[in-house]
Amino acid sequence: MSLQKREFRCILRWLSFVVFVVVPLLVLPGMLRELKFQRLLREERLEGCVSFGYEGNHWVTCYTPGADGQGTGYVFLPSFADLDAIRVETEAFRVEFEQGGQMFSVSGGEEASCSFLEQVSYTVRFYDFLGREAGTKSMVFLKSGGLPTLYVNTESGSMERLDADKRYKEGASGELVGPDGGVLFCDVLKNISGRGNHTFEFEKKSYQIKLRTPEDLLGMGASDTWILLSNVYDRSYIRNKLTYDMALEAGMAGSPQSRYIDVYLNGVYNGMYLLCEKVEIGDNRLELSDLEKQNKEVNGGNLEEAYRFLSDDEKRKGTALLRNPEDITGGYLVEHDYGPKYAEEISGFITEGGEEFVLKSPQHASVEEVDYIAGLMQQLEDAIRSEDGCNPVTGEYYSQYLDSKSWADKYLVEEISRNNGGGLSSSYFYKPEDAVSTRVFGGPVWDYDKAYARVPGCSANARDLGFLTMHNGKNTRWFSCLYQQEDFRLMIKKEYQETFRELLSYMVEVKIPEYLNEIEASAILDKVRFGPVYLDYAGEMDYRAEAGRVADFILRRRQFLDEVWLSDAPICRVHFLTEEGKEWHCHGVIAGECMEELPCEDSTEEVEFLGWKLEGTDTYFTNQTPVTEDLTVVGVWKECEQ
Repeated sequence: MSLQKREFRCILRWLSFVVFVVVPLLVLPGMLRELKFQRLLREERLEGCVSFGYEGNHWVTCYTPGADGQGTGYVFLPSFADLDAIRVETEAFRVEFEQGGQMFSVSGGEEASCSFLEQVSYTVRFYDFLGREAGTKSMVFLKSGGLPTLYVNTESGSMERLDADKRYKEGASGELVGPDGGVLFCDVLKNISGRGNHTFEFEKKSYQIKLRTPEDLLGMGASDTWILLSNVYDRSYIRNKLTYDMALEAGMAGSPQSRYIDVYLNGVYNGMYLLCEKVEIGDNRLELSDLEKQNKEVNGGNLEEAYRFLSDDEKRKGTALLRNPEDITGGYLVEHDYGPKYAEEISGFITEGGEEFVLKSPQHASVEEVDYIAGLMQQLEDAIRSEDGCNPVTGEYYSQYLDSKSWADKYLVEEISRNNGGGLSSSYFYKPEDAVSTRVFGGPVWDYDKAYARVPGCSANARDLGFLTMHNGKNTRWFSCLYQQEDFRLMIKKEYQETFRELLSYMVEVKIPEYLNEIEASAILDKVRFGPVYLDYAGEMDYRAEAGRVADFILRRRQFLDEVWLSDAPICRVHFLTEEGKEWHCHGVIAGECMEELPCEDSTEEVEFLGWKLEGTDTYFTNQTPVTEDLTVVGVWKECEQ
């Protein structure tokens, strides 16, 4: 073969290589970008083809509220992002930003550093590879201020399974960044999972994160378990924070510390949250003997597969462990619960009075442990429910079984805040080992998004006592009984006068303004992202106005409680019974006054609720009826015509 032919073939091979290898490699990224751009164009999600980067190599895309994806889009940025140095990438052939007569563009395949203004609207135009304008979008850049930021990235890169099933747990990584951009925590997480009951049904969900090792987050003490509260029920953002801080100021053991933070899940802004300590036994929490840990140690570690028992009368349940720790007198963390929530839990017991209690710790309680704490709580109930406060069998007074101060403090927090679910769920008690105390303690506090007149009706009454019976259903009757004991009332008055009354002024005058100033910038972002999710809005969401309602309620509540507990205004009780004779509510009214609102029962397709009649009469009891003595009223229903 001639030299000329060999040179020609060599050139041909190089040309083939360039045409079939080099050119596609150069063109392929652009082709892929164009394909993705065309897909987003068809799906009417053009804003998804632009990404914005900032400090720490974090990236976000534009978010458009509403199901149809139309309207203004928003770019949510944390406190530490520098709007003068935002990195921009696009899948479009070119994208142009225009605002106030000024325009700049970014080409596909390049990363450009751009400067943006906050809270002003940019007109963004998207162009395809032929240079044709494919669509426009209005974008606004919003920046938080003063809050730390938590980034959580799940192993799957999706929140779909986590948001569908709160029992599902997934591995993740986490990074907590301070308002100034300094990294406060960065590590692989053990897992993240959903939490909540009715609130879990909403788009903005609460979560629990488990760390690999205990870490001190934002100065709240080292722990491996943390709660991200969405506050989705609370349009003021402050009800939980306010109550937790009030309990901390009152010195109530185990009260959760909390901090406001911004949260991004898999790079998507997910709103403003309250990062909280979990109510649990452990270091920097309730520092009691950890029976769950001891149960695992003496039974070989994993208790998830252990056989579960249910007593013959179905009132006690737990785990059939082979061995018990040497001392099973404590510590126990017990939660008052009800119905389906009680049924979901591993360990618990039901008292003869129908009070349902879940054992949060030890979660995998043995037969002997359940019997021990259930027996103690039954003796306590028998004393509480007796007229003279003495257990009819042992002869011991109720205060031999409980710590009066902590129970009075717990009652005060629930009664002051008018917590709708205070006697029903998330209501905690604990029992240390006998070497520390033989009594049961009230607390810690938890779950106040339905307090401070958040729920309409009788739960919003400022001028009556609810005795923790505001929520329909299986409310506890224990505090209603305890309030009839003079020494318990004296303890309540003492704690109110010496601690809580001044705390109410402090919370209204100092803490509420402090919270509102702290969250001001972040609340703008959260409102844009989740405003429609928050309940009961007939118009514009105004968290400051709602916080003003909370403050006003506290002041009206304090005025009423001053009359009752400082001036000894006489209280008359109104007992609300079902047609079957079961007490549904009990309210205490200052003699001569009317109730602001009465409990209102739901009507159904089968029956209509008509109201309340004075027992033994045909006279209806209304919110115009003065209460001059103890009364019993009975609910009246009628069948609906089919």
